[in-house]
Amino acid sequence: MDPARHSALFVLTAALAASVSLPAHADMMFNRVASFAVAGNLPADVEQTMPTSSEIITASEDGMTLVYSDSPLGAVGFIDLADPKAPKAGGIVKIDGEPTSVVVIGGKVLAGVNTSESKAKPSGNLTVIDLASKAIESTCDLGGQPDSLAFSKDGKFLAIAIENERDEELNDGEIPQMPAGDLKIFTL
Repeated sequence: MDPARHSALFVLTAALAASVSLPAHADMMFNRVASFAVAGNLPADVEQTMPTSSEIITASEDGMTLVYSDSPLGAVGFIDLADPKAPKAGGIVKIDGEPTSVVVIGGKVLAGVNTSESKAKPSGNLTVIDLASKAIESTCDLGGQPDSLAFSKDGKFLAIAIENERDEELNDGEIPQMPAGDLKIFTL
């Protein structure tokens, strides 16, 4: 093949590839429309200097409410997104333990909650909160310390990673350390 023709073919192929990929990248733009200081969600009866943070965040199925785990405060928080450019405090639900992860499915908030008294005896539960009323409906013992929750696309299964954090002070944090973590799968 003629070197000039080979170069022209290469340039044409590269140009076509670039023109196909550029529109795909244009759709992946991120535009921040607002921010919300989580401390602004603290209720009036809670000391305003209390440590608080949003760790894991998810959205309600309609996208109008953000739900987050707040481990330092021991709460699940809610942010009202009726006007996404002006998010509003939606309140908190105090949890007996440290919420580590949240998901929303079927109008319910499912929160993994670490209730461990020590690393040697990890414990935790799944706390179910009604999204509309923000009332705790039930808890389910998980037999270990939950770290992460995820549900299947069809909404039929919930997977919970049981971490059972290791003690970094014990044997310089070397593994294995018992009890080991595992995976819990629930049908919904």
